[in-house]
Amino acid sequence: MMKILTLAITLLIINFVALQSQMRTVVAVTGNAIEAISKEPVAIKIAVLDNTGKKINQVKSNASEGGYYYVTGLFPGNTYTFKIIEEGYFSTEITVSIPNTDKYIEISRDFLVNPLKKGGVIPVAVSPFEINKSKLRFGSSVVLDDIVNTLKSNKNVKFTIKTYPDNNIDTLKNENLTGLRAESLMDYFVTNGINPERITVEGATFTDPNKPPPTEKRAKGKRYIGSAYIIINDF
Repeated sequence: MMKILTLAITLLIINFVALQSQMRTVVAVTGNAIEAISKEPVAIKIAVLDNTGKKINQVKSNASEGGYYYVTGLFPGNTYTFKIIEEGYFSTEITVSIPNTDKYIEISRDFLVNPLKKGGVIPVAVSPFEINKSKLRFGSSVVLDDIVNTLKSNKNVKFTIKTYPDNNIDTLKNENLTGLRAESLMDYFVTNGINPERITVEGATFTDPNKPPPTEKRAKGKRYIGSAYIIINDF
């Protein structure tokens, strides 16, 4: 009985010491804020919220240092929200979960930020379609969900989904294909909580003039697929 009691007390002491150590430990989050289109570093205000939504810190990235920002005073085992609150940019949030640790660590999280202006463009970074297909391909949610979350955080933004074809061979087929592609994206956004009244769709007849099909021979298995964009109409 005494052995069991001694073991229990020992475990309590170990857990207490570990907890005390974690309470004294702080963690930092650092990274860079980069403009999504130009890939240039930007100076933006970033608010830090705790898991109750209370703002506990605010920093500004430094454009002259590659968009670098640094936040410390965060505690192990907690979850924080980092939110862009800079005028002229989309409000964007990332969630950072701090691991349990008794040592100081730095966690890296970068921001890709989009300017908020009429006519501004958010590119779909990786095509969500297969060649000559209008159905969203498997795994496209990885890219699309980031856009959905950005649009949810900016509820007043109205926008056009514009898609481009894969070639310039048949304009009638292209018009049909790109129209269906734009509608597929709209369906995905609406299914995931975006008000359809915010959305218009447009299918292009010719390939993207900013990202035209390559003239040189591509590596085996790599095919050109038309671009897709979110174009800001109003906010």
